[in-house]
Amino acid sequence: METLTIAEAAEATGLTKKAIRNRVDRGQLRAVLRDGVRRIPTSEIERAGLLADPEEAGDGAAIRHEGASGQPPEAGAWSELLGRLERQAGELAELRQLTREAESLQGERERLEEAFHQEHAEKQAAEQRIERLAKASWRERRRLLRELRGS
Repeated sequence: METLTIAEAAEATGLTKKAIRNRVDRGQLRAVLRDGVRRIPTSEIERAGLLADPEEAGDGAAIRHEGASGQPPEAGAWSELLGRLERQAGELAELRQLTREAESLQGERERLEEAFHQEHAEKQAAEQRIERLAKASWRERRRLLRELRGS
């Protein structure tokens, strides 16, 4: 199993070392630890679609030539990039939909919290009235009961 250091993987993919390191940290790229150095299998880089030409993961001296369709290898790279762009556009649409749903749920949550606080305030006011009734004299109770019936 051929592996690359983070620096080598960055060079092979055209990404920065930080971008490769972040992908490893997030678990998007698997890496193995050898002698205290994180190494990424070339098969893992290919799986993630980060190489335009899988042969480039080798010694870097791959010879470019026309494929069976007679198109230069750049055409394959462009079609791969176009496919990746279309996948990302789909993901972006999904994320926008999720954002709209989250905003809708946030609005609903705010309305529910407002209703809860209003009900809580009404409950406290009722408890205070009951407490005043319990402590009041009989004349005061009659007056408070008349007020309650009137409201």
